[in-house]
Amino acid sequence: MARGSGGVALVLALAALCSGARAFAQPAAPVAVHHIHGLAVDPREPETLLVATHTGLVRLGPQARLEWVGEQRFDLMGFTAHPAKANVVYASGHPDLPTYRREQVGNLGLLLSGDGGRTWRSVTLGGHADFHALTWSPREGGQLYGWSVAGQVGLYRVSVTTWRSERLEARGLSNVLALSAGREAAGALLAGTTEGLRVSLDGGATWRPAATGAPGAAVTAVAHHGLEPRLVYAYVNRRGAGLLRSRDGGATWEPTGLFSGLDAPVVAVAVGPGDRVAVATTAGEIQRSRDGGRTWQKVLVAGRPVAGEGGR
Repeated sequence: MARGSGGVALVLALAALCSGARAFAQPAAPVAVHHIHGLAVDPREPETLLVATHTGLVRLGPQARLEWVGEQRFDLMGFTAHPAKANVVYASGHPDLPTYRREQVGNLGLLLSGDGGRTWRSVTLGGHADFHALTWSPREGGQLYGWSVAGQVGLYRVSVTTWRSERLEARGLSNVLALSAGREAAGALLAGTTEGLRVSLDGGATWRPAATGAPGAAVTAVAHHGLEPRLVYAYVNRRGAGLLRSRDGGATWEPTGLFSGLDAPVVAVAVGPGDRVAVATTAGEIQRSRDGGRTWQKVLVAGRPVAGEGGR
């Protein structure tokens, strides 16, 4: 366990729960969401968030309106959106119970949707990989990097043109909680881990610690801006740190002032366009900012929308 990070025990407990016995998604009412695992800004509607949850994909629109996307209610453990193609999203996780009973596949591998999450298809590693962190990279025409907690645990790289997958040695990387790739062709890869932030400059082959000013503290979320390649946010689960912002690709960091508490860390960050940034916590809370993190507005509390918020 990392030194001086009181919330790491919670993070490790959550990771152990998710990677243990299969937790099948169950239908849920559209008035609340449970166990948020991922966030993305809908590029077609910048005021709308896509929320990956334990029971399916949800759109959180203006005026904090919640609605399910599509009919599938699977458990989206890993989730990421293509930064330029509006309807392309990727996911991983577990099926709902009826699907499992029908297909007998507990780990969904890598899934692709070309219609914003309304329908999905398996593209690789079905029945094997369970990616709890996913990110898109522009390297070599487009690649996905994912950290699987099932099968051969570790870091995988998948071509989005051939769907060929490979498990990387990833020397220096373990206990991954979040991944984010730079938006430049040779950009750095960042990984939030239980021991801090890690960086790779060689496509994921080797990793080294990245300075955040809070060494050893768990980094539970990290995300690059889709259009500004040097702008990155990371959440460090330590008092005095919290949500950090980097304007130079992760070389140096500055605090935004947002800290959600050691027992309810931020688990997902969505960035852009413009100065928009949103965060989700393990407590089912979502906050959003339209000024780069200077001011914040709660739009979801305990999985339920905050009345009158979200569209101001």
